[in-house]
Amino acid sequence: MQDQPTNMLHHARQIAGSPEDHLDTPQLFTTAWATMKAARGQAFDPARLQAAHLVERPAPTPEPTEQVLARTGQKVRRYMAEQNITPRGTHAA
Repeated sequence: MQDQPTNMLHHARQIAGSPEDHLDTPQLFTTAWATMKAARGQAFDPARLQAAHLVERPAPTPEPTEQVLARTGQKVRRYMAEQNITPRGTHAA
């Protein structure tokens, strides 16, 4: 019977240790946090566990630098052509 609380605490630690895996179920993260606090004999107010304490959804991965530079170069060359600006040097735009 003592194995069950240890097992629950182990699962709670896994969940609280990787909140990014449980972004779609914040209740599960909150329950895991409450379980860990209870195991220490501490009180827990779920209202104080705000979104800032949880991991935000990751932003989309940025474009590779080569793509950004190619797109920027195209825009600069187009602008230079519209303004009749001639590039100076071999590395200009």
